[in-house]
This record gives sequence, C-alpha cells and structure tokens, in this order.
Amino acid sequence: MDVADSNTVHDASAAALGFYYQSQYALLMLVRLRTDDAAVAIERLDDVEIESNGQSLLYQLKHSIQENPPPVTLTCVALWKTLKVWIDAIPLVSLADTRFHLVAVGPVPADSPLMALCDEETDREPLLRAMLEEAQRVVAERADDRVNKVSLRHAARAKGCEAFLELEPTIRSSLLKRIFIKPDEVTVGEIPAELSRHLHLLPKEHRLGAAESLLAWWDLQVVYTLCGKRNRVVHRSEVEHTLSSIIPQLDEDNLTADFDLVNHPDDYQADSMLYRQIALVGGKPSDTSKAVREQWRAAHQRSKWIRDKPQLRSKIAKYDDKLKESWSDIHTRMVENCEMRSPDEIASMGLDILRWTHDLAPKEVEPISSSWSGHYYVRGTFQLLAIDLTVGWHAQYLTLLKE
Repeated sequence: MDVADSNTVHDASAAALGFYYQSQYALLMLVRLRTDDAAVAIERLDDVEIESNGQSLLYQLKHSIQENPPPVTLTCVALWKTLKVWIDAIPLVSLADTRFHLVAVGPVPADSPLMALCDEETDREPLLRAMLEEAQRVVAERADDRVNKVSLRHAARAKGCEAFLELEPTIRSSLLKRIFIKPDEVTVGEIPAELSRHLHLLPKEHRLGAAESLLAWWDLQVVYTLCGKRNRVVHRSEVEHTLSSIIPQLDEDNLTADFDLVNHPDDYQADSMLYRQIALVGGKPSDTSKAVREQWRAAHQRSKWIRDKPQLRSKIAKYDDKLKESWSDIHTRMVENCEMRSPDEIASMGLDILRWTHDLAPKEVEPISSSWSGHYYVRGTFQLLAIDLTVGWHAQYLTLLKE
C-alpha cells in the first residue's frame, strides 16, 4: 500500500483489509486461470504464489481503501519495495519459468514508462534506462546526505534501488522481461461480484451466493494453511469440489444439516418453559438433555437459513404448521383418553408424546425438504414450539402453565 516516501501511520483496518485482499485475490486468480493443475500458496515466496502449467506466478498486491487510489509511478515506494522482494526471491526460483506481477487498485499514468509493464509486446529497454536513472538518483542523493550529515532521503525505496543496481545486467534485463503490472484491479469489496462473473455454469441469480459461500470456505482454508492445520498449497481441484457441494445448497429445496453432531456450549441453558413442559410429564434427565440439545441445534439451523436465505421464512413457517398438525392429532386423542385417569397416568401419557417427538416424529413427519436428512430439526422445532406453548406434552399444559 506504500505509494510515496512517507512515515504515515495507517489505520489498522487498512492493514487488515490488505491481508484479506491477498487471500481473496488468490482465489480469484485460481478461478480465472482455468488450468486444471493450478495451485496457490499465500505468504510463501510472495503475497500470492501460483503454480500453473509448470510456471511460477508471483503476485505482490498493493491494495488501497482510498476513494481515488494512488497511481503506480517510477518514484513510488510500492514499486521499489516490490522489486526488492522479487530480487531476494531470485535464488529461490527458476527465473526462466517465473513471472512477476504487481497488482494495484490504482492506475499507471498513461505517460509513465511503466506502461511498458502492462503489455507483453512493448519494448522494455526505455523503461530499463529510466529505472536505472531513478535508482542511481536515489543512491546519489542519499550519498550526498551522508556527506552533508543530514537525514537520508528515500529511506523506504533505498534497499530496492540498491538491489536493482547491484544485479548483473543480464539478470536485471531477464527479470524486467518477466515483470507485469496489473493496474486498476478490483478492490476487496468488489471481489465477490468479480468472482461471481467467472461462475459461468451457474444460473445468473445463483452466482453471487455461490461466490460468497466459496469465499467463506476459502477464508477458512487460508487460516488453516497459515497455522499449519493443512498443506500450504490449495489446488484448483479443491475449489471445484467445494463449488460442486455449494451448488445444491443454492436452491431452497436443497437444505443441508449444518448442525448435525454439533453440540451446544457446556453452559447453555434453554428457555425455562422447555424445562417446565418436561417437568409436567415427569421427564427424566435423559429426556431433558436430548430436548435441550435438539432445541439448540434447530434454533441455530433456523437462524442460519433465515440469515443466508431470507426467502425461507415462509417455508419454515409452513413446516411449523405441519408439525403442529401432526402433534395435534396425537395430543387430541391423548386428551380424549385421559378421562377417569389418575394424575400420574395422565403425566405418563404426556411423557409418551414427548418421546414421540424424539423417537418417531422425525421418521413419520415428512421432512422440510426432499434433501433433508437431519432428525434434529423435527425434534428441536417441537421444543421451540413448546417454549411458545404452541404445543405441549401434558393434557392440561395450557392451564397448568398459563401463568
């Protein structure tokens, strides 16, 4: 993000967005490349390192959150800092098989000699001479400052300029032939939309949702690579496999069990009405623990569906009605059979209904969608309805719990 010799202290959010940009841009490049063997690593030899068709593609990214991003010029810090990084990497790569990219959200001025790096076919000799002159000027002015015992100018660019001048002429020319600038690139906020434009096989209305889901998965993979929980390299085939699993989730009728086998926090307490409903029918600790667990899972599943797909609200409400109808058929019959029964017998009959919601209802009631396979949703939703007193287990639950 450096564009001039400056000691300006940037807001921490800019630095955070800069790294986030590296992560998301790496995925964008992997999708853009379309070569089956493509793979990417972040923060290894460079900000982003891509292997494709036997070539190493190194990317230095210069993001900016300014409304008018600063241009990339021959005197900017970003250019010379980037050159220093690449010069240091030369012993670690095969120069003949490596391409170096400076990616910037800002422009390259039309009259700048750096325009030669925006086009593979342009002669780069004039640029090489201009860069040598600039590097020599920086070194000479710093030498003058030492003689005059004043603060040295160009501190941020000095190492890059010195390293460029110290290169053997043949290596310097070879390096310059393999450098490219990608100006006016998308910003971090524009990446989801840009990524969606490359998902050509999906219906247009699903592309942005798929891109956002893919980015969420990608962010986790990047964290895992950096903390050693997985291989540092992520392959294109992994992206394709993940995308194929995301596609079925884009349709309302294709719902996945996100909380199957996920347990609630140890200190989680459900609404007190859940416990009161179970106590009325003499439920055992195992009945209560199962009810709390499934209620937590169902509540989080509903929240996720509504957050990700607000249009599912009506589907969820209709399914609640289906569950209430199934409960009503059994509860009404139970109430009719309660005449002349003792309180203990009535409670026992209610306990049977509670256990029906756990054991049989997930199999007997049609699932919320044809793809749904998680029993916890039916079990837990009955508990949510019980908390609202929409359903209950005891024959007189409304009377006994009205206060």
